[in-house]
Amino acid sequence: MDCTDNMQASQQDEEVEESGRIIQLQDLIEKNIQIEQKIESRSFGESMSAIFDILGKANDVVKGYEERKTNSTEILLDSELLRRNHEVVGKAIQYNTNITDRMYCTAINNVVFKENAEDWNALCSLACRYGVPSFTNASMLPFINVEPKQHVPKQRAARKITINAVEKRPKQADKLERRGEGSAAVNHVMKQIKNIYRAGNNQPIPYFKLICNPQNFMDTVQNSLIISFLIKENLLSMENGADGLPQIKLNSSKEYVANEPFQAICRLDLELCEKYAKYYNIKEPMLKRAEVDES
Repeated sequence: MDCTDNMQASQQDEEVEESGRIIQLQDLIEKNIQIEQKIESRSFGESMSAIFDILGKANDVVKGYEERKTNSTEILLDSELLRRNHEVVGKAIQYNTNITDRMYCTAINNVVFKENAEDWNALCSLACRYGVPSFTNASMLPFINVEPKQHVPKQRAARKITINAVEKRPKQADKLERRGEGSAAVNHVMKQIKNIYRAGNNQPIPYFKLICNPQNFMDTVQNSLIISFLIKENLLSMENGADGLPQIKLNSSKEYVANEPFQAICRLDLELCEKYAKYYNIKEPMLKRAEVDES
């Protein structure tokens, strides 16, 4: 009985310690997120000092992992903290030094490729001058036994030839009665664009200024999809403005008949949306969502 009680007590102590380590790692991840949010307002030294403090605390949390059993949640949190630390360091360097990925690649090309010859030793000798040897710590390498994946060749399946049906579009798509929530959203956006276009003396509207909603990225995505559909329907057209950025133009009835329809495609993510929201100083979105009748 005493032996069983001791084993149960020891197991409970281990579970309590695991829960404590997990909570500490979660707190460190939250601190990492706070540091990332304050990169623009802090100096580079302050951001790095905060990251070093997180690394030191993470080392203390995972210390002695060789002597205890592996916990999957603890591994996951430690790996996530490691990834976030690297991202914060990269963002701090990029924000404080204004070094872009293209500038970095160009610098490497200038060192490695000279006189039509490729010499990577030149880059290694340059890096060794500024390298500082340091011991690997537990926080920088997650305690996972990684084994190389065995490459299994896959047999290529026979390609099936499918015959696509000929696409046909209605001749008067703008006059058709659209029903449903999606159609109502398209009609609502088109009505707003017409009003904006007329209020601006029939001048083209900057594309990113039209679609961006700084408060709701999903609205920006929906606006982009609706604009893309309207361009495909030939109700709108896209062209480059004087600043090299795309702008939207409302097609007349003659242009609607004469122009060939096409699909507008562009890359859109949260960083791009924030960039153009600052560029155009957008406080409120140009396109408003239609009010939904809950009854």
